[in-house]
Amino acid sequence: METGQQATTSPGRVSRAAGLAIGLVSGLVITTFVVALRFALNAPVYLEIMADGLTRATPPSVFDFVLTHLQVSAKPLMFGGLLAGQVLAGGGLGMLYVRYSAKLPFSERQPWHRGLLIGSSLWLPLMVVVTPIAGGGAFGSSLPNGPWRYLFTSFLALTAYGLSLAQLHSLALARKEGRQDMGRRRLLKMAAIVAILAAVGGLAVRAIARGASQVSPSRVFGNAGMLPPEITPNDQFYEVSKNIINPRVDATTWKLEITGNLGNAYSLSYDELKALPWQEQYVTLTCISNNIGGDLVSNALWQGVPLKLVLERAKLLPATARLAFFAADGYVDSFPVERAMQENVLVAYLMNGEPLSDAHGFPARLIVPGLYGMENVKWLARIEPVPANFRGYWQQRGWADTAVINTMSRVDVPSYGAVVAPQETLVGGVAFAGDRGVTRVEVSTDGGVSWHPAEVRKALSPYTWVLWTRAWTPPSAGPYTITVRATDGAGQTQTMVVQDSLPDGATGYHSVVVSVQEA
Repeated sequence: METGQQATTSPGRVSRAAGLAIGLVSGLVITTFVVALRFALNAPVYLEIMADGLTRATPPSVFDFVLTHLQVSAKPLMFGGLLAGQVLAGGGLGMLYVRYSAKLPFSERQPWHRGLLIGSSLWLPLMVVVTPIAGGGAFGSSLPNGPWRYLFTSFLALTAYGLSLAQLHSLALARKEGRQDMGRRRLLKMAAIVAILAAVGGLAVRAIARGASQVSPSRVFGNAGMLPPEITPNDQFYEVSKNIINPRVDATTWKLEITGNLGNAYSLSYDELKALPWQEQYVTLTCISNNIGGDLVSNALWQGVPLKLVLERAKLLPATARLAFFAADGYVDSFPVERAMQENVLVAYLMNGEPLSDAHGFPARLIVPGLYGMENVKWLARIEPVPANFRGYWQQRGWADTAVINTMSRVDVPSYGAVVAPQETLVGGVAFAGDRGVTRVEVSTDGGVSWHPAEVRKALSPYTWVLWTRAWTPPSAGPYTITVRATDGAGQTQTMVVQDSLPDGATGYHSVVVSVQEA
């Protein structure tokens, strides 16, 4: 008897390599479906829920390391990794399918029936195991906008995978068994379907990539030797969120609900919100994950309704100590009621005179001067009193509770590594201290041995950054380290102690190294 030379396939079965190929192609099909459905229906997909669960499970130190080194690239890379993992998982399932297909219900010549069976078999554990573990609740019951669209899109995507797998396997068997005409017909059908899906998926992926490239403004000002504009254009304003794909909220159906243990729970439509007394103010926002010298800081003119007015109508109970602010994307943050009742906290709907974009929280968001960006909730949907120990989305992941902005300053010109002529040179940048204001900026060109005052432009409001400049004439050729520090309105000078952004925001002086040419 001969052993070890047996064929890897048997009558009625395709090879494992073919199974892998079938699974990988089907993995591409489901990946395209997931992305296309996300854009077409504006509904959450399971990959987003899984990404959210991964961030929750990641130790804070690891999360900080990734965020520090990848910054705004972290989300697109994670989503890309999940998409690639889904394709690979599809390949593995394809190998299992060709091995055990003979034992499954329905004939190989009934691929539609088998496809529905496969899709349903994958959908059920996703709903009752994976989604709850990732924080979405059984069958998506904990998702902020209800489970129905999530259930529908998940079933469609997984069914598309099942149908692709069953159809391709049936095609492979037809060719193996010599049923060439049937094989060619199915091949043409599948080729047409895959081509359509590839086109749709390509457009969707381009949209994701375009959005990722707009997450943060580039350092074009510093690299070009220019100061940033005092008021940041809307399309250059930094943007950070927990989402891979941000929500699109319909203003015609949106309502801001003020609910919970209140004397007068009520809701406001978009038009009702805009009809209330409003105020406008310049406020600079910065992300708590901004590195020393980073560009996740921008300034705008915001218009909206004082949050205090909204809360007074709700008649807060005397025992209320803390308020939570829920967003349309499932994000939540909270801070003490004393902060919420300050006159300068807004429910904003205009940014630099224009309605908020989707990326910046349309139709309404919080603007809370003095607190890091994560407290300025976008896509605001609900306000509710909560217990004093309530913690929001990022607080559950190790970040600061009430995140007060640390004093920061940055050298924008000359840029790092610039070659400077041996003549008077303009040194400049920005400084920011939250709602405390900046009273002094100092510059050192000798590594901090001596400090010299810079000229500080008057702030647009008590809540904005300032632009600063200083004329510097290098005494000789060679390398120089230009360092900046700021002092806030309370008289506290920016600390030189270097601290990572987790959990309270980065601290430390920003420096750039330049080279002065020979005369």
